[in-house]
Amino acid sequence: MTEEIRVLVVDDQGVIRMGLAMILDHEPDLTTVAQAGDGEEALRLIEQYDPDVVLMDIRMPVMDGLVATERITEANRESGRSRPAVLVLTTFDDEAYVLSAVRAGASGFLLKDTDPDLLVSAVRAVHRGDSLVDPASTRVLLERCVELERQVGSGAANPAPAVSPDNRWTGLLAQLSEREREILVWMARGLSNRDLAAKLFVSETTVKTHVSSVLSKLGLSSRVQAVVVAYEAGVVRPGEAEVRWDA
Repeated sequence: MTEEIRVLVVDDQGVIRMGLAMILDHEPDLTTVAQAGDGEEALRLIEQYDPDVVLMDIRMPVMDGLVATERITEANRESGRSRPAVLVLTTFDDEAYVLSAVRAGASGFLLKDTDPDLLVSAVRAVHRGDSLVDPASTRVLLERCVELERQVGSGAANPAPAVSPDNRWTGLLAQLSEREREILVWMARGLSNRDLAAKLFVSETTVKTHVSSVLSKLGLSSRVQAVVVAYEAGVVRPGEAEVRWDA
């Protein structure tokens, strides 16, 4: 029997909440347990309904999605749990918020105008522990956000195309084994646990063990945060195929 995935939908627009709920409830393994109009209400409903996944809008009144995601991540950390996973709903206009959402502990993000089939797949993906959904658009958006942040940080009106990597991660990255480094690189390129298992000729359980080790050594809470680190540290360069560990 297929495990039921319980979802909380959070958005300040009722029509969007209802539309998302209809898409999810159409699937035999997904069910919308509640809907919230802001982050504060979402936190109350999480206590009441104990969902597996939260679909979280970013810009909302009372408490926005970033603060709510931080509270959820902290609660998970304190309780030693990995759920609920937070899947952020965003638009390309929200680029400035994406990295903040990831750093707050979101397991991934999805464009609001995405295809319904992809929405369903994304919910299932974060539920099973795969953070990167829609690898192509996710990687492009991450690259744009990381590069934008570097340019803003440089203070240059017209920064050079090649921006120096963030060296804050050098010491932590040095703790990774060769296989863990390989796992990090392929995660940054958008591979799921299943994809990694097939590529490396190992079981998904082995991949999950390596991923957990990577997150632990880097002090991170999700795979998508590890991907951001890979870009920030220059391990994977936007638009480039090669991998750099000496950056």
